[in-house]
Amino acid sequence: MSGPRSRLIGSPEPRRKNRELLRGEGTYVADIRLEGQLHARVVRSPAAHGRLLGVDTSEALGIPGVVAALTAADIDDIRIPIRLPFAESPEANRVLQAPLATDVVRYVGEPVAVVVADDPYAAEDAAEHVLVDIDELEPVLDLAASSESSQPLVHEHFGSNTVNRLAYRYGDAAAVFEQADVVVHRRLRVHRLAAAPMETRGLVADFDPASGVLTVWGGAKVKHFTRGLLSTVLGLEPTDVRVIEVEVGGGFGTRGEPYPEDILVALLAQRLQRPVQWIEDRWEHMVATNHAREQEHDIEMAADRDGRLLGFRVRGWCDHGAYVRTQGLLPAVLPMFHLPGPYQWQAFSMDLDAVLTNRTPVGTYRGPGMTEATFIRERMVDLVAAELQMDPVQLRRRNLIAEESMPFTFMPGPGSGAVMPIMYQGGDFPAAFDELLDAAGYDQLRDWRREARSGGRHAGVGVSAYIEFAAVGPFEDVDIVGDDQGVVIKAAVGSLGQGIETALAQIAAELLDVPLDDVAVEFHDTAELPQGFGAFASRSTVLAGNAIAAAVDEMRAKAAHLLGCAPGEVEFRGGVATGGDRGSVRLAEIGPTRGRFEKEGLTASFGGAVCSVSVDPADGRVRVHRFALAHDVGRAVNPRLLRGQLAGAAAQGIGGALFEELAFDGNGQPLSVTLADYMMPTAAELPDVEVAIIEHGSGSNPLGIKGGGEAGMVGSFGAVANGVADAVGEGAEVLSSSVSPARIWHALNDPSEPAGTGKPAQEA
Repeated sequence: MSGPRSRLIGSPEPRRKNRELLRGEGTYVADIRLEGQLHARVVRSPAAHGRLLGVDTSEALGIPGVVAALTAADIDDIRIPIRLPFAESPEANRVLQAPLATDVVRYVGEPVAVVVADDPYAAEDAAEHVLVDIDELEPVLDLAASSESSQPLVHEHFGSNTVNRLAYRYGDAAAVFEQADVVVHRRLRVHRLAAAPMETRGLVADFDPASGVLTVWGGAKVKHFTRGLLSTVLGLEPTDVRVIEVEVGGGFGTRGEPYPEDILVALLAQRLQRPVQWIEDRWEHMVATNHAREQEHDIEMAADRDGRLLGFRVRGWCDHGAYVRTQGLLPAVLPMFHLPGPYQWQAFSMDLDAVLTNRTPVGTYRGPGMTEATFIRERMVDLVAAELQMDPVQLRRRNLIAEESMPFTFMPGPGSGAVMPIMYQGGDFPAAFDELLDAAGYDQLRDWRREARSGGRHAGVGVSAYIEFAAVGPFEDVDIVGDDQGVVIKAAVGSLGQGIETALAQIAAELLDVPLDDVAVEFHDTAELPQGFGAFASRSTVLAGNAIAAAVDEMRAKAAHLLGCAPGEVEFRGGVATGGDRGSVRLAEIGPTRGRFEKEGLTASFGGAVCSVSVDPADGRVRVHRFALAHDVGRAVNPRLLRGQLAGAAAQGIGGALFEELAFDGNGQPLSVTLADYMMPTAAELPDVEVAIIEHGSGSNPLGIKGGGEAGMVGSFGAVANGVADAVGEGAEVLSSSVSPARIWHALNDPSEPAGTGKPAQEA
């Protein structure tokens, strides 16, 4: 008999590829050099809104080295489709984006032409010689007022700036408010942000006329969707399009979705029958890659005098920018599902409008929808606590959904129009909340605040609690192939730096009882697996990991057939399947085995954040001294990687609250187009993020895993804003997720302007 089985699930193994990447041995899209490679440069609209009277490329074509220049007149009428069916609607499908603008430009940075040259410098020069004639129109910038009759239309043919109104009714909200002892009403604003990864977007496409195969390299979190889109647009069979994922310098939800440039570069490669490379510069990234977050919510919350939260009513506006992109209505759908959070409401009513403005289109950015909703709800919970003169922690604890109430459902009422019910499959929210408070040392933080205030400092403590919905289906496939060197796992999910190849290898190594170093994970090429849904919504480990488990079960059945025994008798040990006294068979002899894990709905998990902050009234600067978070991951496959993901996401959220904002002037011109304007924090401005991993298990999958890659972001805005509000006290009211120095200074020194007025940045 062999020794005890290895326990790799739960082991803090180092991430694969770390050494190679630190030595500069990784291959990024800008590193790719193919024979005869051309370079593309996109010409973009300098105006936020205007009639496109003409695009003249003749002067650009005369520059030495320029090979081609395309405008909308040179390509078919193409629209980039919505990726997820539940985020579609007939209305949203009428305002999709074309690769190149035709008659109207609708945001600064919209592509109007593309030029191709032998080297990137010639392409850059040529782009500056493309003449774009625009008759500027008044832009739509105020999202809450965008659909008023006095506003211009972003899309005249659509007839409105409201794409969809999403509604959710649970219980009798009117009756709840009539019986309430306390009602708090505010308008809160979530500011506009960019993911701003270290590496900007890029793409290389190569078309082989002999085989008819198009190969595309780039950051491809949804490789198979991109493959299908390109095959449709270019008139190719899906099997004749290969999408290959290379190293990615940060994804965060914004990278890997199909954009106009993906279609343009692939189309150029097919037409010119030469490889074409496009690399985005930082200015382009800030104006062309998906923005995120911007929303306004007019919300009122009701409670009784004993601190029982009764209900809430929300009228909200979610900015989609100038077009609905591949994420569809998610910027409005996701906040709707996350606004109730972890509390047991008697009733609520939500009306959220997906609206159009003349700004860069909006998509998903780490913790999409849930980050915005958590800020809105948790800021209001603190305001209710203040009205009741109650400790905000005690108010939350009193209203958390109890374990004995699980599974818990907010079933939408008749005529609600909601996409699906809000469902929590399980979990002990009060126990997890107490774990957060213990890990953060909440009582000690309160003592620190008291001492700091006695010394004249503006000090505060902020708390937030949230639900993360993650691990969306419908399925993932995984192939397991045994060979003489070990085991190869072929998956269709993607790596965006989260270490998915390490986590999947750990699952396979434990289930098959083989050394971790003998497991290779391949996921870069669509040619390796025919179907897959990619890396988003904290789904990769849950879906692909359980698909590995299903493939192992299938391997057991195959081994049982070969050995002539029952599947339950088969054990995997050291690369061999044994069948009791029936002998053994090597994994390589079993043959390739496919496993599929299918999943309906979303997995809900609880988390929270606690922080201590101080505010300097002289300059409005906020300093976060401590930041602690806790998240229920169900089961941690690799605690080291998970802590890194949770802490990194929290750092992004803290930086987004304190410094970052995409601002525009009154003409729709972006004011944050470099990293000197878009003020990302450095290590000097960030605290060490303390992470507590909670493992309460999940009944939604055999491995018991929940999502975790985005959760650190979710509670950050709410905790920081509540901490700042606690620190400034009655000196200013915090109504914006942005607590930048400028906002706080103005709020403290101008009583007429709270810290966030709901106004767009150009008016604040």
